[in-house]
Amino acid sequence: MSHGKLREDTTCQNCGDEVKVRFCPSCGQENTETKKSFHYLFTHFLEDLVHYDNSFWKAIKYLLYTPATLSLVYLSGKRKQFMAPVKLFIFINFFAFFVFNAFVFHDIEKEMIKPNELNDEFFDKKNVFNDKTRFIGDSSASKSTEKSWIDVNINDKMTKLNQQYTIRQLNKMMFNKAIANIPKWIFFFMPFFAFGLWLTHNKKKWWFFDHGIFTFHFFSTFLLLLSVTTLLSVLVGFFGYEFTEWYDVVIFILLQIIFYKSYRKFYQESRFKTILKLCFFYFFNLIMLIFIMFLAFVHTVYTL
Repeated sequence: MSHGKLREDTTCQNCGDEVKVRFCPSCGQENTETKKSFHYLFTHFLEDLVHYDNSFWKAIKYLLYTPATLSLVYLSGKRKQFMAPVKLFIFINFFAFFVFNAFVFHDIEKEMIKPNELNDEFFDKKNVFNDKTRFIGDSSASKSTEKSWIDVNINDKMTKLNQQYTIRQLNKMMFNKAIANIPKWIFFFMPFFAFGLWLTHNKKKWWFFDHGIFTFHFFSTFLLLLSVTTLLSVLVGFFGYEFTEWYDVVIFILLQIIFYKSYRKFYQESRFKTILKLCFFYFFNLIMLIFIMFLAFVHTVYTL
């Protein structure tokens, strides 16, 4: 319940019914003043976002090591005990996007265009893509009388772009565009992830909705863990240290362990059946991931 000032008029502004205490008995709207201070708007936004009743922070604790617990609790009917799965994912997605843009992507971009590591003469050239040099396929593609529609269009688009920009500029533009669309492609990939789970389980016992809830919680864990490890890497960098490639390997293995443990806890199947299903599941998601990465590339090229 908010602490907004009650209106002197007891007529509900929404439905016109009489409000005897604070909430309208017909529509449930709170009978408070509509004009609020900036402090109220800011604190009310934070209250809606993280729930001052600690449901957000309790959810974070479980996300870091057993996201399946959140899914099981939610599906059991206790939907007020933790923050709603979609709301939790949106908040963490926003937080992760901020962290990546602030600490990661700019550093990667600088590494991509270091003058001492690249041949400036080559990367400042234009007209690399032309009728004889196709972006997709080999040299024989230009001789073929029949080309796929997407082959022709992508190469034509790349030719036009290369006539306007250098390779350095084009790489930077494509990189920035791809980063800006990361949240979109994560949302696009998640239904395929849930669909892979649906394919491998009993359709009567498990609805697609159940797999969707598990998917939201796992991807919340995925983004949260990447954000935390990124901040840790930045913090270590302030003291003159730097993590090696093994750091990324450890993060990847940790994510797989969390997923495996959460998978077993959520679906409660034997190890043999779990491993068998996961083999198909990983193969299915690899195909979907390649497909989505290709779509992301095409979308990036066409929207430049």
